[in-house]
Amino acid sequence: MAAAAALGATIIVAALSWITIYAIEKNNMEQADQQLELASQIVLIEPVLSVGVLEFLGANKNLAITVRNDQGQIASTAVQLPSLPLGSETVEVNGLSYRILTTDTNQPPGRIVSLGIPTAQTAQATADQRRWVLIAAVVAAVAAAGLGWLFGGRAVRPIEDLTKQVDRRRPTGGSGAPLPVDGSGVAEAEKLAEAVNTMLERVDRAQTETAAALETARDFAAVSAHELRTPLTAMRTDLEVLRTLDLDEAQRTEILTDLQRSQDRVEATLGALERLAAGDLTHQRDHVETDVAELCDAAAHDAMRHFPELKVHVDTDAELVTRGLPTGLRLAIDNALTNSVRHGRASEALLSAHRAPDGHIVISVDDNGRGIPEAERDAVFERFFRGSQATKGGSGLGLALVAQQAQLHGGRAYFEDGMLGGARLVLDLPLPGSVPD
Repeated sequence: MAAAAALGATIIVAALSWITIYAIEKNNMEQADQQLELASQIVLIEPVLSVGVLEFLGANKNLAITVRNDQGQIASTAVQLPSLPLGSETVEVNGLSYRILTTDTNQPPGRIVSLGIPTAQTAQATADQRRWVLIAAVVAAVAAAGLGWLFGGRAVRPIEDLTKQVDRRRPTGGSGAPLPVDGSGVAEAEKLAEAVNTMLERVDRAQTETAAALETARDFAAVSAHELRTPLTAMRTDLEVLRTLDLDEAQRTEILTDLQRSQDRVEATLGALERLAAGDLTHQRDHVETDVAELCDAAAHDAMRHFPELKVHVDTDAELVTRGLPTGLRLAIDNALTNSVRHGRASEALLSAHRAPDGHIVISVDDNGRGIPEAERDAVFERFFRGSQATKGGSGLGLALVAQQAQLHGGRAYFEDGMLGGARLVLDLPLPGSVPD
C-alpha cells in the first residue's frame, strides 16, 4: 500500500514538476523579453548615440547593442551581437548566453538594431527554482509513502490479521472455531472474514461428510465381506465334497441343491448391495414427478404374478403425485411385499397410499403374516440384520433398502401393529420441498 501510494504520488508529482519547471523557464524568459522591450523604447530613439553612452558609462556588460544597415555594421558595444532575423532569440556570444531582440521599429529604411542582455542570472534563477521544485517533489513522494504506510497499513491490518488466523487455523475433527469479525470498520475485511468463515464451514462440513462416508464405506465393506464369506465357504465345501467323494445320485442332488441355494444367496446379496450403492449415489436433481397411486397398482400386480399365493388389495387416493425417485419408491414397495411373503408367510396384503392432513404421503403395507416382534422393529432396518422370524437364505438387506429409500425422500420407515393380524410397514414421506439435497 505504501509503495503504491509513493508510486502514484511520484507519477503525479513528476508530471506537475515538469509542468512547473516548463512554466518557470517560460516565465523567466518572458521577463527577459520584457526587459529588452523596455530598453528598446529608450535605445531605439537614437541607437547610435545609445551605444556611445553605454560605452562611456561602462554599462555595456548588462546591455549590448549592435546597429546595422544595408552597408554593414554602423555601431556596436564591446559585445558585438550577431546578425539575426527580426524577433527574440537566445544565442551564445563569446561563450556567454544572450537573449537578443532584433527590430527595425522607428528606424530608417534598411537599418536594424539588435539589443541583448546576458541570461546568466535568468538561468541561475531558473536552476534554483528547478532545484526547489525537485526537492518538493521528493518530499511529496516520501510523505505519500509515509501516509500510505500509516493509513494503508491501518486499512490492510485486519486483512493481514485474518490471513494469519487462517494460516494458524487447523482442522480439528471437521470443526474449527470461526474467525472473528472484529468490527474494525473496514468493510472489505469484515466481508472477507464472513466469506472465509462461510467457506471454512463448508470445508469442515465436507470433511465431516467425507470422513463419515469413508467410515460407512469401511464398515459396509467389512460387513459385506463377512456376509458373503459364509455362503462362499459353504459353496467351497460342497465343491470339495463333489470332487473328492464318491456320492450316489441322491447325495449329489442334495449337494447341488445346497450349492444352488448358496449361489442364490450370494446373487441376492450382491444385487441388494448394488441397489444400496445406487441409492447412495442419488441426488435431489434425480427426483421427478411421480404418480404414487399408479406405482402402487403396478407393484401389487407384479407381486401377485411373482407370488401366486399372495392376494394384494390396493387402497390409494385418486390423484397422488409427488416429486420423488420412481425406481426407489417401487423398490421399497416391492421389498416390503416380498418380505411379507418370504419371511412373514403372508397370503394377503393391503397396500395403501394416502395424503395425510399435513401434506405427507403415507404408504403402508399390511399383511396377515407372522409379524415382527416389537423388540426387533427398529433393528430389522439395519443392514444384514435378520429377524427371529426370517427364513434362511435372505440377504438381510431388503428392509435396509426400504429404510434407505425413505431417507432419500426425507422421510422414515417404521413398523407398527397391522390391521390384518401381521406386520404393518409404513413409509412416511414429507412434502417434496423438505427433501434434503
